[in-house]
Amino acid sequence: MNHTEFELLDGGGARISLAAGAVVYIKKDGKDLTPDDQETLWFSDNNLAGKYAFEVLTIGGKLYAATLDWVPTP
Repeated sequence: MNHTEFELLDGGGARISLAAGAVVYIKKDGKDLTPDDQETLWFSDNNLAGKYAFEVLTIGGKLYAATLDWVPTP
């Protein structure tokens, strides 16, 4: 099974940490994900092709939203 790493970047191009302790929550299509020690998102080829909506609230109170247009590795 392949996994692809994605970074969430702010408007200035700086990485937004997705690690536990840096975020209040991470949601994928409205469902909560459990943050771990990774600052990035590792997305599995088990996910079907399509668009996935992510929402992240940082402990600093900033809310970010992003859409991942996912195509699994053949």
